[in-house]
Amino acid sequence: MTIPNKNHILRGTFLALLAAAARAEDCAEAGFKPALVPAASAHAADWLLAAPVSKVSPGQTFEVVVTGEPGEAGWPSRLSARVELPGNCLRMALELTAIGEPGPSRQRYFGRWPIEAVGVNELTLADAANARLLLRTAPMLPARALPDGSQAENTAVAQTAGDANLIAPADAANAVIESTALNFHEPIYIVFGGEHPRSARYQLSFRYRLFDAQGMVGKNLPVTKGLYFAFTQTSMWDLESESKPFRDTSFRPSLFFQWKAVDPPLGDSLALAGGYEHESNGRDGPDSRSIDTWFARADLRHYLPDGRTYVGIEPKLWHYMDRSDNPDIARYRGYGQLGLRIGRDSALMLTAILRRGTAGVGSAQIDLSYPLRESIFSGVGAFVHLQYFNGYGQTLLEYKESRHPQFRLGVSLVR
Repeated sequence: MTIPNKNHILRGTFLALLAAAARAEDCAEAGFKPALVPAASAHAADWLLAAPVSKVSPGQTFEVVVTGEPGEAGWPSRLSARVELPGNCLRMALELTAIGEPGPSRQRYFGRWPIEAVGVNELTLADAANARLLLRTAPMLPARALPDGSQAENTAVAQTAGDANLIAPADAANAVIESTALNFHEPIYIVFGGEHPRSARYQLSFRYRLFDAQGMVGKNLPVTKGLYFAFTQTSMWDLESESKPFRDTSFRPSLFFQWKAVDPPLGDSLALAGGYEHESNGRDGPDSRSIDTWFARADLRHYLPDGRTYVGIEPKLWHYMDRSDNPDIARYRGYGQLGLRIGRDSALMLTAILRRGTAGVGSAQIDLSYPLRESIFSGVGAFVHLQYFNGYGQTLLEYKESRHPQFRLGVSLVR
């Protein structure tokens, strides 16, 4: 492989970062595009929206009822909708999934409310201009006993000060609620500092779900719904040398399956993933570094009693398929790493990545981030970011070089 011209990388990277930050601030048509949704019926223009309750909780499922004439094909299994934030500045796309038995002139739908949408927001159906509904967000608290003393079974229960319970019916557990096909994968940030030399470190990362659940392949081969392609790029930019070169860049494409083993509307969660990953610094000759691995990863999150703060554990193990460019890399990187996370998605967050090689050495990376403001998109341009690194392998080229503690400060676009 050959690495692109560094000026092209620098220009493209900063244009991408500036564009992402601008989208977070710009009061214009914006938001994430949903996966392809079947077109609504011609009767959609006459549909209306209603809701059992006027409050929803960020990141949780909610129910709406669509009333009107369903059309010749009946009610669609999915609808494209959007949440319009206050001030008519930004719109966020989401999907609604049909649930329960349809009525002659109504159908219940469930969706997952965006965690970034707070306050009073307007929900609109994409194909029905008249189908508008104002909803207010309310914080989600842990499940508790119902007023008659019984426990809520297959039910997400929340209570806000002075308000009634918000209850998601049991059949919501059978609804298929999916995120958009294109999403963030690992943290996205740029931080400055370090020593010998002073440098900037930045990372870009995304993933793409290859098959839609409602597509022909997804329906006939359900296992393919969990197949993802991901790409992560991490670069070290030397700010002290005269030409400001990139010391090293790591490119990590991967192909993997991901399963949500436990993903309740409220409470602890467990996701499992496994697949193939290639990592290379894109150089040739003596500076060439690359590895190919099979990996397995788990992501377990346990929520504390407040329902918003959680502790996450993310172990990752790998087996080297090819390491001819760096045959002794396991001595410094080992065969696995432990990821840790504690905090709130909307507040202070502490993460760590710990590695230990077979030679008894390794590395530790600790990231601490905090919102700069109450953000619309919680992962885009919203966090001040402090990063600490100590040990071996700050870059792939330096996999067997030890670095003294390095501190860098910058911003996170995704954490």
